[in-house]
Amino acid sequence: MGLPALAEQWPTTNDGIERVESELLQLPQVDCPLIHRFAPGVYLREIFMPAGIFVIGHEHKTEHFNIVTEGCARVMMDGIAEVISAPRAFVSGAGVRKVLYIEQDMRWITVHPTNETDLEKLEAELIVKSPSFMQHLDDLKALQKLVSEDSQ
Repeated sequence: MGLPALAEQWPTTNDGIERVESELLQLPQVDCPLIHRFAPGVYLREIFMPAGIFVIGHEHKTEHFNIVTEGCARVMMDGIAEVISAPRAFVSGAGVRKVLYIEQDMRWITVHPTNETDLEKLEAELIVKSPSFMQHLDDLKALQKLVSEDSQ
């Protein structure tokens, strides 16, 4: 599904996002570097997303701050499509998933209230990974196992 098709038919529900995510996970994935920072009672997660890609976020379990410090993207969240440009700060609620088309290199920060500092525990505490994403991870593990067995 190319940009024109997706832009005309933005998924507005988690089921719609799941269908698009399933299709996009079949394509080569782009590395989006993360930086994790901690302060007493606060976890800050910063992601860099290069221009020209789609990004689908995980569903968040909690309300949290979003701070866009660089770039511009078309964003669908809570059933509403809008352009988000830096600088911008806003709160998104629990249960929200975002679909982004990155128009200009973007740096996006989320801020979460927590005392946890273990990244695996933070994921379990803060996000819900979709069935499509979990299947993608399982497929990657199976592929890595096959490659490992073939090289022995």
